[in-house]
Order: sequence, then C-alpha cells, then structure tokens
Amino acid sequence: MKRLKIAVPYREELFGGLEWLLEAIDWAYGDTYFTIGADVVKLIEVKFKEGINPVGILERLNTLPSVKDVRAFPRNGGYLLYIRTSLEPQREQADRLFELQKKGLVVFESGTFVGGESVLSVLCEEELVGDVVRAFRETYGARVISVEEAEPESSPLSKLTKRQAEVLLLAYKSGYFDEPRKVTLRELAEMLNLSPSTVKEHLRKGLKKVLEGIIE
Repeated sequence: MKRLKIAVPYREELFGGLEWLLEAIDWAYGDTYFTIGADVVKLIEVKFKEGINPVGILERLNTLPSVKDVRAFPRNGGYLLYIRTSLEPQREQADRLFELQKKGLVVFESGTFVGGESVLSVLCEEELVGDVVRAFRETYGARVISVEEAEPESSPLSKLTKRQAEVLLLAYKSGYFDEPRKVTLRELAEMLNLSPSTVKEHLRKGLKKVLEGIIE
C-alpha cells in the first residue's frame, strides 16, 4: 500500500458561494474531513467575528442543497462545527474516485485546508498510484506532495466494523479522548444520530478490538 499526500487548489465550482461564511469567521482550524458512504463529514474548530450570530450561520448552511446536517458545539470561546454534505454536486468527479475504490481501495485518512489548498492524505494499492494521481489531477487540478510506503493491513483498525470505525474516528477527530475532553458523549451521539448508550457501546467494543490488535 502507498500513502499519498495530495493538494487540491481552491476552485470556484468546488468552494464558491461560501464567501459570506469566510467573511463571518475570525479564525478556523482543522477542516478535517472523511467520507461516510456517499457523504463527506467535516469537523472545523471556528471562532466567529464579534456580532455574528452562530444560529444564523447554521440556518444558512442548512439551506445549501448539498448540506445534510450542520451542528455547532461550544469550544474554547468558539465552536466545533460538524457539517455533513452530499457528494452529489460533484457526482461525476466522485464517481471516478469510487471506481478506483472498487479496483483496489482508496481511503481518505484526513484532510486540512492550508493556504488556499485542501491537503488530503490518501491510501491506495501500489498498482493504483498512477490512476489515483491522474484522477485527482484531471478532475480537481490537484498536485502530488508525496508518495510513501504504508501498511494499513497491519493496523488493528482493520478489525473494526464500519460503524465502530466511524464512531471511533469521529470521537478521536472531535477531541473526545483529549484531556480535557472537547466533546461529550451526548454531543457525539447527536452528531451520529444515535443514543448515547449506543455510541458508548460502539466505543467500548471498538477500543477493545484496537487494544487486542496491539497487545496480541
């Protein structure tokens, strides 16, 4: 397996129409995102400018055609934004990537937004590297930052069910395991549309499998 770091530049058709949101933000950090089925989930720590009403921002985001869910949780004087959007607006580009997933496996590990570029970390089979690079260049005008060796098959995460992996990933990315915690169990449950007890059970079973993979 190979790990690729790929930078996708700002383009109007991909990121346009959100100028009003950028103007309302004092600072933002993270912009971590990952895919769940045909959706993309973003987690962004943000502080809005003085006088900006976060409720109004959420209401406006919810009116966007591709947005399925938006939530905000208070964090250190700002907010942790949870945004789930559909890939349908870029269906043609997304379908090309999904075809690559069928051929081998392309996993979006993480993403950050830096200097006008969205930087992605992607895992794929070695024989697919050329196809992955071409797909990103031709559909998104992206550039490759690096290509490294990766061994995801040895990871204990491979033992998790899809739901366990989703819950653990969201918990980790949103700061559930930080000290002090940045998100509560109830807030995780709200993000996932599950009960707190169900989320707790997925976390317990998922962590047990991860520890078994490390200790064995």
